[in-house]
Amino acid sequence: MRSFRTTLALGVALQALVLVALVLAGAALLLRITLLRSIDASLLEIAQVETQIGNAQGGAAFAFHEFPFPPGAGASSPRLTRWAQLLSDAGTAVARSRNLDSMIPVPSGAFEAARRGEIAHASHVWRGQRVRSLIYPMALAGPQHAGRYLQVTRPLEPLLSNLAAFLRGSMLLAVGGAVLAWLFGHRVAGRALQPALEITRQAEVLGVNELDRRVVEPTDTVEFHRLAVAVNSLLERIERAVTGTRRFTSDASHELRAPLTVLRGELELALSRPRSTGEYEEVMRRCLDEVLRLARLADDLLTLTRVEGGVVGGKRTPTELDDVVARALEKKAGLAAARGVSLTVSGNAGLVLGDLDLLVRAVDGLLEHAIMASPRGGEVRVALSDGAACGIVVTDSGPGVKDDEISGVFQRFYRSNRPRVASMESGLGLPIARAVAQCHGGTLDYAGNDPGASFKFTLPAA
Repeated sequence: MRSFRTTLALGVALQALVLVALVLAGAALLLRITLLRSIDASLLEIAQVETQIGNAQGGAAFAFHEFPFPPGAGASSPRLTRWAQLLSDAGTAVARSRNLDSMIPVPSGAFEAARRGEIAHASHVWRGQRVRSLIYPMALAGPQHAGRYLQVTRPLEPLLSNLAAFLRGSMLLAVGGAVLAWLFGHRVAGRALQPALEITRQAEVLGVNELDRRVVEPTDTVEFHRLAVAVNSLLERIERAVTGTRRFTSDASHELRAPLTVLRGELELALSRPRSTGEYEEVMRRCLDEVLRLARLADDLLTLTRVEGGVVGGKRTPTELDDVVARALEKKAGLAAARGVSLTVSGNAGLVLGDLDLLVRAVDGLLEHAIMASPRGGEVRVALSDGAACGIVVTDSGPGVKDDEISGVFQRFYRSNRPRVASMESGLGLPIARAVAQCHGGTLDYAGNDPGASFKFTLPAA
């Protein structure tokens, strides 16, 4: 596995090398173009001077003006060598300079351009070396030279050799610069990654019993601050999940013990002596009630744990709160009828963004709590409201909640002192409703006695 620090430094070095190489290539190309233009300008000047000298001498023959080479330089000195030849309209040499013992090849493209009256340039190979030629239409100096073209040529080897030396030196400098960039990048990356390494070190020492601790959030670098915030948010979710799992295990072991004890007692009693068919049916019916209670309790525990841990509730869709209440009322109509409690609804709620099943489950828990708290012949009122926040207020007709019970009604397995509720509720309806409200960005609060207990379920409008 590669080190991110080394990879980052290597990436910086490679990018620096590529950038320098591109700059040097551009510089070499620009230098070559500039030198070729300089050579072309010097060749044009020679051609114009030779043409003027030819004009001054007059006559049919064209005499080339040549400067003698310095003593000992020889006619082959590469820096001073220039060749010239006079071309006919057919492209053949009719005269040439004294340092030229044979005809120089005439570039066809350049010669055709010269015949059209253009000053043409071309690079080509002659006698195994690269040369640069200029073909000058002498008619530009006067009509008496129509059909005559002056070709002036010089070698390019000194230019190409110097250019190659420049490129070699530049590449060596580029490689050296890349090495320095790698060393510098490696050092800078090490310093830049220090906050990330510190976050990693702090996270590595956290144990399962230290999930309440958080990593220090750097304030000098935006990216590492966001990383630390994300790590702390993850730790918070893990803490909630682990805490929920522990609470689930503790609650399940405690709350499931009573129904299991009842089941065991009923079965042991039924098997203690022979009984009639009717007696066995009665025992089985009581056992079935306890099994259903166990199933409901386990389902409520699992739902509450998953909602508090953020496992569910992410499937948010636009939902009419009136539809949520209607579904919950339909589910609880049978229980209300059996308890002799009437259900009334007033007002209208708006559109919210939420998980339909969870919202129905929350309102269902509120209605069940209110129905079980109301006496026979009582009434459960559901008031809906719309606006920036959509609200549901559920009010029962029971004795209300005492002041010393308000802080405990939303706790798990809280047993109210109200006689009609104490033996009938599992103690998870209100905690589930509050957890669902909070995971949707809403609230569930105790709203007072009117005269029975009122609970207000509020969600942000969509």
